[in-house]
Amino acid sequence: MHIYKVHVVRDDRWWMITVPELHGYVTRDGSTNLSDTTQARRLSEVPSQARDFICTVTDVAPSKVSVDITVSVDDIDVTAAAEKVNRDRELAERHMAAAQGEARDLARKLAARGVPVRDVGEVLGVSFQRAQQLITA
Repeated sequence: MHIYKVHVVRDDRWWMITVPELHGYVTRDGSTNLSDTTQARRLSEVPSQARDFICTVTDVAPSKVSVDITVSVDDIDVTAAAEKVNRDRELAERHMAAAQGEARDLARKLAARGVPVRDVGEVLGVSFQRAQQLITA
């Protein structure tokens, strides 16, 4: 499987898809491809449009083509920014899961020592109903 680098930029109402490797590509019959660019209306269409374009120019099956897409809008590297957002989200989810486990442990310890549920809720910054859920979970 061949991986093609694909660069995508916004141009008015279109996503312009450039596959630099296709510029000057020489086909099996000896003709030279003069364009390395196609377009898509929606960003979700970019992977399939890029693969279709590559397959048409190179005359290979879609199963033999993979794309590595980078997206930018003006001076914003959208791909890198989105990857950072996703990493931050994953980290936040891990921290949230750890915090919930710690809250549950503290709620149980306090309840086991006779601290009223309302006070457990106050300590944890949650309602007494949520404190009760943590204690019994």
